[in-house]
Amino acid sequence: MKSDIPEKVADTLREIGMTPKQAGWNCHGTYVLLHKALEKVAVHRKIVFKEPTILECNSEKKVVSLLVTGTMGDKSEWSIGEASPSNNKNSYPYAMAEKRAKDRVILKLVGLHGDVYAEDEADAFKEERPAEIKGGTLDNGSEEEEEKTIDVTDIKTDKVQSISTKEGAEDVKKIFLTFMPDTNIDELRRFKNSNAEALKALKEFDPNVFGEVSKAFIERADKLKSQQKES
Repeated sequence: MKSDIPEKVADTLREIGMTPKQAGWNCHGTYVLLHKALEKVAVHRKIVFKEPTILECNSEKKVVSLLVTGTMGDKSEWSIGEASPSNNKNSYPYAMAEKRAKDRVILKLVGLHGDVYAEDEADAFKEERPAEIKGGTLDNGSEEEEEKTIDVTDIKTDKVQSISTKEGAEDVKKIFLTFMPDTNIDELRRFKNSNAEALKALKEFDPNVFGEVSKAFIERADKLKSQQKES
């Protein structure tokens, strides 16, 4: 039986130890890759992303447009990620726009853009996702990761934002960066201590994104310490 998966896609997945059936599915003749599979490809290929550039932002209307640039060695690619109520049912448009842009950049850098799509490219892809990918037991007999909730507390308002791991680690990171205090070092430490369990859960769920959040804490602390010395 002839495979409907492009050979170069299968080769890329072998690099990260995943089979095509684990990493995605065929949606009416188009192979769709899971976001978590693309994240693994990015780590394996040592892809580095620059800080996104906000092109459009309207929190009230939930309309976001971001420019994301990534590099792999001396190769560089960019893409624009967009999210709005007309093309996204997710409650976190910033995170969705970032995921869409990053996934496209990854596909461009590894030479798969145009051969496959990322799952977050359109809600219709997820609606067509097979049952063995959505949950339960995968086709290889292993259990799919259980859905968990990570609770991040905003110490300014005592508001708790619960994010399902099904939404992806990038959504968790976005909430951490949104709630992270920027007034003084003591507030930052209190925020970190108050969210110790959430950070632990994020580390277990996605060590790479946890590393990005940890780096953000360090950079914010250095900035606040510097401001404190100047005052």
